[in-house]
Amino acid sequence: MGDHFADLNRWFETPLGRRLLSEEACALQQVLPHLFGYHLLQVGSIGHGYLLESSRIMHRCILTKSGGAIISKPYTCVLALADTIPFAHHSLDVVVLPHILEFEENPHEILREVERILIPEGHLVILGFNPMSLWGLRHWLSNQRKTVPWCGRFLPLLRIKDWLALLNFEVKQQQTFFFALPFYRNSMQNYTKFMDKIGLRWTNNLGAVYMLVAKKRVITLTPIKPSRWLAQPALVTSTVTSFQENH
Repeated sequence: MGDHFADLNRWFETPLGRRLLSEEACALQQVLPHLFGYHLLQVGSIGHGYLLESSRIMHRCILTKSGGAIISKPYTCVLALADTIPFAHHSLDVVVLPHILEFEENPHEILREVERILIPEGHLVILGFNPMSLWGLRHWLSNQRKTVPWCGRFLPLLRIKDWLALLNFEVKQQQTFFFALPFYRNSMQNYTKFMDKIGLRWTNNLGAVYMLVAKKRVITLTPIKPSRWLAQPALVTSTVTSFQENH
């Protein structure tokens, strides 16, 4: 599925894609300014750095498998695969995954890599297409399953949360947003705005995109108190001493 990312970037340049990208940047604007640290990584070049503009972290990296990706100058571009991220253990503070898991062959392995490189109490932010939405319905009914974004595997929120729990992440925030119809027509813009208002008020779990914010938990070890058998050597010493004194 890796070849689809260039097509996905081109899709985000369409009128509907640009509108969705803007909504995703607004959603991240409510989260990223509150996540602190020294190093932030976005896996995939979607938005070419636009999604990270609200972050206060100075050093921001974008990982891409394509050498032709255009990345804004303030960011560092790293060429690598999403399931073999070339960073040391516990070296990054925040990782953002925008539409990576649904277009990669081994999404669980990518999450394992993210867990490896995040510092304890570091944060992971995931953006994904919601299968429980009108967009998910079009995904299943679409006759164009070979085109983006409909060719991706729209992973359910519950599955992502199960994977995160196995990797010792705690979900701190989740939401869905973007209630526009899954196609673009100039004549439907007013109807789309109406759907957005209805969706925000009545169907806030059925947005086209979900955002998860998870925190890497720290495993604390509880000291084990010495058992009684650990005191046995003292009794043996006492017995030997008494035996020597008697002889």
